[in-house]
Amino acid sequence: MSKARLKNKTVTTTDTIKALRKDGIEISENEAEKILDFLYFLAKLTVNQYVNNKPDK
Repeated sequence: MSKARLKNKTVTTTDTIKALRKDGIEISENEAEKILDFLYFLAKLTVNQYVNNKPDK
């Protein structure tokens, strides 16, 4: 993952690996990057949908 893409991300791949390891799930750093990319994508999509579908007041 490029440094530019990590600029606004506060959860690291190391954090992700540690969190999943607590639940008995072993992943590689590459897999952690893919998981984080997907979760950040979902978060951004959710926020955008909320903002765009918000009724006018």
